[in-house]
Amino acid sequence: MSWLLLWAGIDWWERQPEPVFATEGIPVLAWYVLAVLVLAVLLCRRSTPPPPLGAGIVLATGLVPLPLLLVTFGAWLEPLWFWGAAVLVGLYALLYLSRGLHALTGRPQRIPAFLGVVFIGLFAVLSDMTNAIPDIWNPEDAAATVADENLEERETALFEQAARIDTALESVHRGASGPQAFFLGFAGVGDEKVFSQEIGLASRVIGARYDTAERQISLINDERDLADAPLASVSGLEYALQGLAEHMELDRDVLFLAISSHGSAAPAIAVANSQFPLTDLTPQDLVDALKEAGIQWRVIVISACYAGGFIEPLRDAHTIVITAAAADRTSFGCSADSDLTYFGEAFYRDALPDARSLREAFENAKTAIAAREHQEGETPSNPQAYFGFDVEAHLAGSAGALVAGPPTHRSTYLK
Repeated sequence: MSWLLLWAGIDWWERQPEPVFATEGIPVLAWYVLAVLVLAVLLCRRSTPPPPLGAGIVLATGLVPLPLLLVTFGAWLEPLWFWGAAVLVGLYALLYLSRGLHALTGRPQRIPAFLGVVFIGLFAVLSDMTNAIPDIWNPEDAAATVADENLEERETALFEQAARIDTALESVHRGASGPQAFFLGFAGVGDEKVFSQEIGLASRVIGARYDTAERQISLINDERDLADAPLASVSGLEYALQGLAEHMELDRDVLFLAISSHGSAAPAIAVANSQFPLTDLTPQDLVDALKEAGIQWRVIVISACYAGGFIEPLRDAHTIVITAAAADRTSFGCSADSDLTYFGEAFYRDALPDARSLREAFENAKTAIAAREHQEGETPSNPQAYFGFDVEAHLAGSAGALVAGPPTHRSTYLK
């Protein structure tokens, strides 16, 4: 009974701030009661001499709290730490069962104890595969807490997305001759202003540097404003790329795609805004969207944790990929109180305006970020880049047509 109360208490705590009691989770507890009984029978039957079944049940029940705590708090551990903790729990279980059975039988019982640990591991895997989790508390339905006017606003925003992108594309005008640069911004997460502000800065810096002022569009997730810019989503990105491609001379023009968001090691770019049903952006999503649009010359800058995982799927001679972090590293500065990420400050604000090339801007930004992280005692984010030979040559050869020239006052970027 005590471990059931412990489970209920932890489950209640995890579902804060307003947990709701869910009776449908109670029957699943029988799955775990069955596991305790099976473990007790296994330990008793494999031990020589066999202890009483009642004593075996007590022994098996006493082991429950530790695996329970591992499952509960393991979600907050990095994979390496989780597996390390699992090994320690397994060793503890082996020692616990060995000593417990020895106390009950008067003899060493290493093999039954080992079989018991194996059973616990198999049971954990099977429970995870079948999602047999006895949740008896659930968070309050978020949709029920949303004001009717907010729901109406969100439904309207979803319905208007294609029209918003079409309206934004109406302002895109290609120059009469020569290769041109186009800009597409993507701010993935709406509950932190830093991402929309970073894309705003990127559009101004790249606009001034590569003359994209009349050839740019941004998809912005920002919970502060759902009615202005087109929302950032995977389908919206696909639609916007196809729309830009219709304005481009695909064999000559260059797309600058700037992405700013949270990232995961999957790898994936987080896409979220006001509880809209949005999916994260994967490397394959981006590869497919660019291929479908037919855009050949690409400069892709991804400011997100683990963004280096996008480089390999995107790399080709016509593509430059610049990322704020390596595939196995986090980046910094994406908190709610930040105006720009570390990468946004170093690359867009400080390096790109005066650099002679994208490669030089990246190297300068990488050096500045490393120095800042070292000073603050952070694990290095290790920004990564891949420079396709053909697109570098194309940018260099088209410099006169693409480059508008560095601005006179850098402060104009911070407006």
